[in-house]
Amino acid sequence: MDEQAARRIARAALVRYGLDEVDLHFVKFRENWVFRAECGGESFALRLHRPGLHSVVEIQSELSYLEALQQRGFPVPEPVQTRDGQLICAIDAGDGGTVLVDVLRWVEGAAPLGDAGAAFDGTSPLTPQDFHRVGALAGTLHNHLAELGRLPGFSRAAWDGEGLVGERALWGDPLALPVLSAADRELLAGAIARLATDLTALGDGPDVYGVIHADLTPENILVRGDELVLIDFDDFGEGWHLFELATILFFYRPHPRFPDFVDAVIAGYRTQRPLDDRQVRLWPGMLLARGLTYLGWAAERPGEETSVWLGEHVVPVVLNLARDYLSEHRELV
Repeated sequence: MDEQAARRIARAALVRYGLDEVDLHFVKFRENWVFRAECGGESFALRLHRPGLHSVVEIQSELSYLEALQQRGFPVPEPVQTRDGQLICAIDAGDGGTVLVDVLRWVEGAAPLGDAGAAFDGTSPLTPQDFHRVGALAGTLHNHLAELGRLPGFSRAAWDGEGLVGERALWGDPLALPVLSAADRELLAGAIARLATDLTALGDGPDVYGVIHADLTPENILVRGDELVLIDFDDFGEGWHLFELATILFFYRPHPRFPDFVDAVIAGYRTQRPLDDRQVRLWPGMLLARGLTYLGWAAERPGEETSVWLGEHVVPVVLNLARDYLSEHRELV
């Protein structure tokens, strides 16, 4: 689907939401097409979901949690209903298939907290105080999600051992990335085997595992005045709470203040929710797990610009994480 087709589908969907006369602006295309629609002094985020990425039930689960979090006062975008009271609509794609579309109210007056590029090259101006706030935000989110539990009709992917390092990992096989040498694959295979054992030992009790955002990067945290607003629940599912914290910080691994950021995130999280030392001992492994998902993502999309960047810049980071994890490994007891 090209942008012209995406715009046609977007406008057809907006009519279903009662938004007939709109100015439509392209925002981004990665997994989904995202547009900003302006109508009557209001703005909306329109998502055209890539066919096959998520089912209707999975998207409905995501939007149901957004509604529940909104009702609890947690800062997330507000889903918008269609004229007939639905949160999702299906639009004819013109090729015999359909595209699933949903609409959220735009978070006005907000900007992303951080940027992956600046994180990675060490130029990010964020401070430990910023990451303390983000850690507290993650802890508050997990408290709400733990209390909500599995809402009726829950259907989302699991960032569990199989989803992270199993044969059917959610984002693909990291060992299939073409830029890896035979020695690289041997190193990563050994680290993956150790990580699978450690994740099993960590277990999936409610103190360590539950419903998570799963993409809590600083780009998905908006700053609006003194408030932090969490967006982009596209990877939302079940997983380890520590995986959430690793996601916050992965791209900051090369930053000179990375150790301070780690301490700040953990301290901030602990202001809202316990995080015992047993979990923290697996921090290097969970950071590696997050990195492996990015390599798997790149392996599934050979030749794409982001995949090339990951192969050039992130692979060395992940290899170093694997070496450190294996050399400094401590058993979980």
